[in-house]
Amino acid sequence: MSDAAQESTVNHHYLNKVIDLSEEMHVEASEDIFDARGNKLLAKGARVSRSLQERLIVHKLRKPLEACIVVEDGVNDSAVLDAAERIAGACLPLAHILASNRKSGPSPTAVLSHLRFGSAMSMMLTIADRQGAGALDHAVLVSLLSISIAAKAGLSENEQSVAGLAGLLHDIGELYIDPAYLEKGKRLLPHEWSHLVVHPYTGGMLIRQLESFPPAVAQAVSEHHERFDGSGYPRRLAGAAISASGQIVSIAELIAGVLAKDHPLERAALALKIIPGEHARPLLAAIAGALRGHDASQDSIDDSVGYGIGADNVIRLVARIEHSLRMGQDMVASAAPISQKTRDLLKATVERVEHIKRAMISTGLDVAPLIQSASLDSSDIAVLFEQNVTSRELQWRMRDIARDLALYASQPQDRLLLVPLINLLDDDFSGSTPMTATASANDTNLPLTA
Repeated sequence: MSDAAQESTVNHHYLNKVIDLSEEMHVEASEDIFDARGNKLLAKGARVSRSLQERLIVHKLRKPLEACIVVEDGVNDSAVLDAAERIAGACLPLAHILASNRKSGPSPTAVLSHLRFGSAMSMMLTIADRQGAGALDHAVLVSLLSISIAAKAGLSENEQSVAGLAGLLHDIGELYIDPAYLEKGKRLLPHEWSHLVVHPYTGGMLIRQLESFPPAVAQAVSEHHERFDGSGYPRRLAGAAISASGQIVSIAELIAGVLAKDHPLERAALALKIIPGEHARPLLAAIAGALRGHDASQDSIDDSVGYGIGADNVIRLVARIEHSLRMGQDMVASAAPISQKTRDLLKATVERVEHIKRAMISTGLDVAPLIQSASLDSSDIAVLFEQNVTSRELQWRMRDIARDLALYASQPQDRLLLVPLINLLDDDFSGSTPMTATASANDTNLPLTA
């Protein structure tokens, strides 16, 4: 989306959320709101209500709506700090990670206490909080982890603040996505990811337009799903092309995603190293110590969580990796009339599947005994735990590759040719109708608007 377009057009998904919020809290115009022709649509101090929704949607505005409205008693820096202290006190693995910062300057909570943001970000965080599902807690958790990792990596306090702000705001772009694609438990088809992969770009753009933060904050938000080896999104950046803060937030979000699960620090350590090269080694080294030594996390792993369940899925995953690799290699070697861009994409796909195969072999997943005995000793359970985490992580990587094939294949005829490989990588639809992966060819084009 160009800056000019953002200044004049109201995103209807975001507006719907603002209107819903206005029915619970006081939302008003912080200044006169004019359409692009100079007609006043809402006076300063007037309350935003559902009756205004259609008027705001059909008119292009002189200034972004986000810059012209404010919520009373919304989420502010004080509320964020309160949430941080509550989360740090309730989550023992997080407390362990944060405690490892004691000798490296101010605590992550202290750095967070100095962060400030304006009314537009306050509105967005308030909407996230009111939508439930722990969105605000997740944002604060990622912020604390980002600050902690930045400190461990030897970044200055200013750079820690950048990482903290980016962590706090990393998902604001999701407020501009059709909620149907964000429903809890919904499994997106490969081509449907086009609606989601734009959210880092959208979030960075919003921060640049609406806040006076250092440019590095918006940059980090736009990069938080990029990966050091170039396998991330939305721009598939690699190596030094990704800022330190962007790399840090990506690691922080991964760790945050497992802290509520059993043995979270072991899970995080496994997930971070499963595919070598996804994250920069110095950052992994910086956080590695904090993922070890936590007593509650080091308790013997028991079988009460059913690690033995899903042995068939492990067998299926191993077979899919081998089959996907052969199919990709055959497609690269074939004389099929595909564009050079798509052939290069296939070559990159084969390399990524080869990395997954190497990870599978290095963890022993391909030859590991699938223990199903009713009587298991501690070493058996530890093996099953690692198999469980490894297989889940590799499954996600396979789906990531399916997503990229569906999104980046350059020609409609190329996409049709790739359907069998996409379905196999995505798993759920291999062996069923390929229509799930071919849906409108236009759907695979990355949107450049929020």
